[in-house]
Amino acid sequence: MPGASSARMQTGFHAIFILLVLCLRPAVGMPRCPPQNELLAKAKVVVEASVKSLFIGESGLIVTNEFPTRMIRADLEIRRVIKGEFAGKEVTVYGAMFPPGPYRELSLMALLAGYDGHDTFEWELSSYEIGDTGMSFFVMSDCIYYKFPDLITNPQ
Repeated sequence: MPGASSARMQTGFHAIFILLVLCLRPAVGMPRCPPQNELLAKAKVVVEASVKSLFIGESGLIVTNEFPTRMIRADLEIRRVIKGEFAGKEVTVYGAMFPPGPYRELSLMALLAGYDGHDTFEWELSSYEIGDTGMSFFVMSDCIYYKFPDLITNPQ
């Protein structure tokens, strides 16, 4: 069906565009994000998680122009809920391949998986709904609350 394919393509384009806008906001001259303590106060859901897998590559979304389609996808295992309510034990978050964002830290946390209890971090689950489609996804960007262990943020 040509109509269903076109609708999926349009939804995919909207998702990529939204991710770029959310992730590039500070990089394009807008005000910097608030400090992490303010982000934590505003966050609705914060979890302690570990990285199960981290993928950087083609999103598989089809766009009609030369729009970048590379994305980051992190599958997180939820250890406990710190703030708010979240019933799941796993979650997938998506981000665009443009700074700012905690990509270095997530990569290091993926490498530390299973390392004697040092593989967890705090992460805000910030959901973004795509128009009135009923579809939503969790985003990663510089303007969400996250807290990584000291050995990641301040290596000796």
